[in-house]
Amino acid sequence: CIAALVNNLKKLFIPVLIIAVFIASMVIGLNILFSNEVDSVQATISFYYNGIENGLDPNGCEFNKTDITNSDVINQALSDMGFSDELAESVENGIFVDSIVSTSAIDNISNYKSLYDSVEDGWTESLKDSSYHPTAYRVSFNYGKTHLSGKEAADLLNCILDEYQTYFFKTYGYNESVGNSVLAVDFDSYDYLIALDMYSSKLTSVESYINTLAKNDKSQFRSDVTGYSFTDLANSLNIIRSVDVDALTSYILNNGVISNKSMILSYYNYRMDNLKRQKQSYTERLNSIVKSINDYQKDSIIIYNGISENATTITETSDIYDSLIQNKIQLQNTISYYDSQISSFTDRINSINTTTASASDAKKNYVKSELKTLTEKTRLLIENIKITANDYYKTEKFPNAVSITVPAEHSIIQYIKSAINESIRLIIIFEFILFSIYLFIAIIFCAKSKINIFRKTSAAILNK
Repeated sequence: CIAALVNNLKKLFIPVLIIAVFIASMVIGLNILFSNEVDSVQATISFYYNGIENGLDPNGCEFNKTDITNSDVINQALSDMGFSDELAESVENGIFVDSIVSTSAIDNISNYKSLYDSVEDGWTESLKDSSYHPTAYRVSFNYGKTHLSGKEAADLLNCILDEYQTYFFKTYGYNESVGNSVLAVDFDSYDYLIALDMYSSKLTSVESYINTLAKNDKSQFRSDVTGYSFTDLANSLNIIRSVDVDALTSYILNNGVISNKSMILSYYNYRMDNLKRQKQSYTERLNSIVKSINDYQKDSIIIYNGISENATTITETSDIYDSLIQNKIQLQNTISYYDSQISSFTDRINSINTTTASASDAKKNYVKSELKTLTEKTRLLIENIKITANDYYKTEKFPNAVSITVPAEHSIIQYIKSAINESIRLIIIFEFILFSIYLFIAIIFCAKSKINIFRKTSAAILNK
């Protein structure tokens, strides 16, 4: 019976093989003609910076892979390619970002169960050490519903990833809005004294931002483009604020270059009253913390050396106590700042009240000229800050933060491969059905052959 079955399978093999090839070709052809999933291009993007291995972005927040193809990036890429904005929705819906898991990560994941079943102490910490966060992502673009050609789709996907690189540096690199806020001060919309106060405040914010960069810069970076370090730029800002701005403010006060004296006095009185209220609030907080420090008792350990008279007392360090001391220092610095500001406003009010002369046109023109010089000097400094910071982020902090490791491309071979990959599941199903029919028919033929033999044998016996 088995020999007969094998013989029938051999007889049917060629026809079945032809049918199998026809079915596979038909499925692939139908996918090429009608499936949108086949119209797909892919690229790979990788990240290399401190924190990505823990699933964090450069700011320490959770990394969101969907930002790679956010709407702003897509819209900018469409604009760069000269495509209509109407494509934005279909492009966004056709893009998928998938994590690429390395082989080492797969090995770690396979160890999870063994770690769980382990009876050794500390298995939970070992399990945490086995956690994995991807550093590379596959970006797929199914362009079937966009009416783009394969070549255009590949170029668009590459442009999107290029735009994301720019977006990444804008988001996590130099904050241009900090510097632009200084240049946004309009001296024509305010009295010169008020405008200069705003200007000085903005300069302080930029200086604080640059000092933060200098503090976080462990390599003592100095730009090859501008020749400046962050410390140099912070010192230059401090000079403009403490020399140029203060000198011009003093000139305005001493020469009465004021448009509306009563309005200026009201403004300074309001600022001074507000500072006094804030100082009072901080003073009360300081008194409360000082009392807490005085009442605080650190934990003590008494060490005996066999004799009570020789006992030694050791006071343990305390994070809470240290935090109170730190808060005390910060509040004292804040109160000192408010004292200096109140004193400054008091001097200005006295100076305005004692000045009776009205400024001449020559003095007003001089102030305007100095403001123009000050603005230009600051603009050049802000530009140097921008260039230096961008140089730092691109060459020092994020030299290879975002890399397009495998760009998207479209070719006939790749298109056919995509069609085959998309068709594999259906081909397997149809081929399994064909194989079942193939085996079933072979069995039927085998059974039919046995029946015929039985009939012939029976007829021969009856004839005898």
